[in-house]
Amino acid sequence: MESICRLKDLYKILYAYEKQFAEEAGITINEGALLCCLKDGKPKSANELCDFIGLSGSRVSRIIHTMEEKGYILREIGVFDKRQMIFTLTDAGKQKIREMRKFNIDVNSLMDRLKSVAEE
Repeated sequence: MESICRLKDLYKILYAYEKQFAEEAGITINEGALLCCLKDGKPKSANELCDFIGLSGSRVSRIIHTMEEKGYILREIGVFDKRQMIFTLTDAGKQKIREMRKFNIDVNSLMDRLKSVAEE
């Protein structure tokens, strides 16, 4: 039972971190991961985005839709396979990445907090 309580505490720490990140960055961590995947400038398929982010296809599909609405990514039909969708960054997406690089995201502090709860 104690392990369930610790997992709940870990989740609360992560949730608070994600909430703060979203407030400061204007995007969620998963949206940030999508931008991170595309930051090299190479077009990516939906499957490549799913593999990188590590979420289900349906969840990544919702993230893609949100990022298209925000104007950060562009969807194009695949050249070789017309059923495949290919995604690239827009200028706004490239600008968002530049903004994100200026953020001081203290991952070490987060990891220390998580570690202290896990070791209790």
